[in-house]
Amino acid sequence: MNRMKYIAMAAAAVALSTPAFAAEVDADAGAKIIAPLQISNSTALYFGTIAPSLTAGDQVVVSPAGAKACGAELTCLTDDHTAAEFNVSGEADHSYTIQLPDSIQISNGAGAAMTVDSFTGSKSGGTLVAGTDTFTVGGTLSVAANQASGEYTGTFVVEVEYQ
Repeated sequence: MNRMKYIAMAAAAVALSTPAFAAEVDADAGAKIIAPLQISNSTALYFGTIAPSLTAGDQVVVSPAGAKACGAELTCLTDDHTAAEFNVSGEADHSYTIQLPDSIQISNGAGAAMTVDSFTGSKSGGTLVAGTDTFTVGGTLSVAANQASGEYTGTFVVEVEYQ
């Protein structure tokens, strides 16, 4: 009987130690990396040469198409104004959006400043046909009465982002 007991215990141990049936499969993993989105500025936003009024401020508007409108209180002396032009590059046939600033200050280096705001783009986004695209940006310059003379400069940030 002892022997039977050992055989039964051995059979139970084998039954308990038999592995369960399992299944496994290989799964794929991957990623696609696209070209980084890049932007460069090829033409500055420039409002031209302006003579202010002694008594009233006014505005100069340069459209994204490059047209200039000079307020009645100002004298716009030159036609060398330009809309800013930007070149975008990245992954071909991908779309992107454009973010423009609300306003900036430009200054003459001697403490006088003017505001540029109401930035408008020739488009709000684009598609990188063959991996490149361009757009232009205009804005509005506010000139104060008796604005101090000088060469006014400043910078503004334009952001692009893949959609």
